[in-house]
Amino acid sequence: MTTEILWSPALPPAVIAALAGLAAALLLVQVLRAGLKGVLARAALLGALILALLVPSISVEERTAESDIALIVIDESTSQRIGVRRAEAEAAVAAVRESFAEMPGLDVRTVTLGDGDGSANKGGTRLVGALSDALGDMPRSRFAGAVVITDGQIHDADLAGAGGLPGPVHMLITGKRDEKDRRLVISDAPGYGIVGNDVSVRYRIEERAAGPGAGFGDNLADVTIRVDGEVLETLTLETGKEHTLDLTLAHAGATIVEIEAGAAPDELSSLNNRAVVSINGVRDRLRVLLVSGQPHAGERAWRNLLKSDPSVDLVHFTILRPPEKNDFTPLNEISLIAFPVRELFEEKIDEFDLIVFDRYMVRDVLPPSYFRNIAEYVRGGGAVMLSVGPEYAGLRSLARTPLVDILPASPTGRILESRFKPRISELGHRHPVTSGLPGGVVPGRDDLEPTWGAWFRQIGVTTSVAPTLMSGADGNPLLIMERVDEGRVALIASDHLWLWSRGFDGGGPQAELMRRVAHWLMKEPELDEEGLFARVDKGELRVERRSLTPGEAEVQVQTPSGDVSTVSLKPESAGRAIARIPADEIGLYRISNDTHTALAPAGALNPLELADLRASDVAAKKIADALGGSVHWLQDGLPQRRSVQADRRTHGAGWVGMVRNEAFSVTGVTNVPLAPWWLVLFLGVGLASLAWWREGR
Repeated sequence: MTTEILWSPALPPAVIAALAGLAAALLLVQVLRAGLKGVLARAALLGALILALLVPSISVEERTAESDIALIVIDESTSQRIGVRRAEAEAAVAAVRESFAEMPGLDVRTVTLGDGDGSANKGGTRLVGALSDALGDMPRSRFAGAVVITDGQIHDADLAGAGGLPGPVHMLITGKRDEKDRRLVISDAPGYGIVGNDVSVRYRIEERAAGPGAGFGDNLADVTIRVDGEVLETLTLETGKEHTLDLTLAHAGATIVEIEAGAAPDELSSLNNRAVVSINGVRDRLRVLLVSGQPHAGERAWRNLLKSDPSVDLVHFTILRPPEKNDFTPLNEISLIAFPVRELFEEKIDEFDLIVFDRYMVRDVLPPSYFRNIAEYVRGGGAVMLSVGPEYAGLRSLARTPLVDILPASPTGRILESRFKPRISELGHRHPVTSGLPGGVVPGRDDLEPTWGAWFRQIGVTTSVAPTLMSGADGNPLLIMERVDEGRVALIASDHLWLWSRGFDGGGPQAELMRRVAHWLMKEPELDEEGLFARVDKGELRVERRSLTPGEAEVQVQTPSGDVSTVSLKPESAGRAIARIPADEIGLYRISNDTHTALAPAGALNPLELADLRASDVAAKKIADALGGSVHWLQDGLPQRRSVQADRRTHGAGWVGMVRNEAFSVTGVTNVPLAPWWLVLFLGVGLASLAWWREGR
């Protein structure tokens, strides 16, 4: 309880001061004219009136003592998990809690600090940001201090003096002085590159050690280089020098390059012996060769589809003269331009990403040797797509050329001319090329009909091993795709795909289907029928196994810190099994099964947290100096904890102090007027009567 006098003037202070001055002047005139008779009574009367105008009161506060707040900040970042640091931290936290429990009037709160915590998620251990966030939820008048248990790898220490944070903040350092660490550093790496072109990654191996016996000996390190999880080469390199990796990008999308140096003797940890680079492969203009056997309605659809893509460099020729009009005129005399057939099919065939045959009928334009070149082009990694019509069933079929060895289906000689709607096969529902096509039938509902438009002609084909993804009239194979050695081939057994592009009978997903087929032919990883995929989004690792064989699956998940666990994937849709698990570490997650490996970066690929794993007191001293705290190594013993007055030192040799703020909250206020109206009236009448009586004698 506290008491004080409050003033609440009824008039502005200047007016009251003027009235007081006027009253004093009148008293002076009274003294000069009539002497001292009645002056004291009049002065008392005027004083009472002035006091009444000031409206004094006595304020009585009811106060309740508030407890002080102490913070225990626990560093749980990746570097703090090395060796026995976590055990040291747990023991220190338990001892600090016990000592704080013995301090009366102390409220203890705990703050955990992970990678990238704090007011700005910039990576690393952001202690100052975390302290600022914690103090924003409490009255600073009650802050007694903070004890931080950390390895000293703090990455925002320079902000300690600019944040207006109160102190003291005491730092307890885990780990040991003079630790040794080897680190692999990426000096320069491109963010993207052109598929098929070379890119260069520069890197070096740093070895950092202090104190007696510093260093690791011979300054050599074994280095393993992986690309997309597969070992590319193993080298022995000199540490402390720049090295260069030249790499050819094999596919579009992210190419993950890992460079890992072997562990050094007596090294603290090998967590940062590996660095990761993600290079986004971008295809240069895709070179597509479109060979149309004759003018027809579907030719323009193919040309428009390919020409509409600005990333496609299209080479297209159409054979204008049908065989029945062959008058033996030389080709060079009837061609609109001199077409470089030999250059395309012998010298530069490997420069094409895709070759499309649209209703091609064998004639004298391309000799058999060119077809053998195309077959070898496919076996070496090329891609061919065939869209066939009645010519495929006849004597001039591509199946009667050297291409027959790579074709996924052989003609039966039948031409089916009836209305039908293409249907996705059971296998097609599990294949990424045809799965989920807009307008298709839901898997397992064969009683339903697709909502896309109908076709009216199909060429009968037979296949033994090549997978059929779509069927047509009478269930005959319609879309067949097959791998041939290193290359791929696709066949559409109909020339009515163009009906979808014209919107006939409601149209259909022609553009989407052809895009997927083309990307599968060009080996885009996201369309592989057998694969393992992973990504990290919003703190969650999503693992997807894609397979033509349905069922559950198990994968091995390796975290950035090296922990390995087995995760079960549950079927979620046709051909897909998925698992979702928390991803609370920054770095590269490695997911693998018996046949595939997937890599998923979380946050920074080379996190700031792993830049230096050695325990250090450099950043801790910056924070302690700025916030009036202290730094202690736990290897020297845990300092004692004390409660100190606000104006006393908060640390000393072997001890740290928590401030007693003696904060309070006001629970009630009572105001008692010193000059109530009845008292002023009584005094006024009494003093005026006294003055008149005195003057009248």
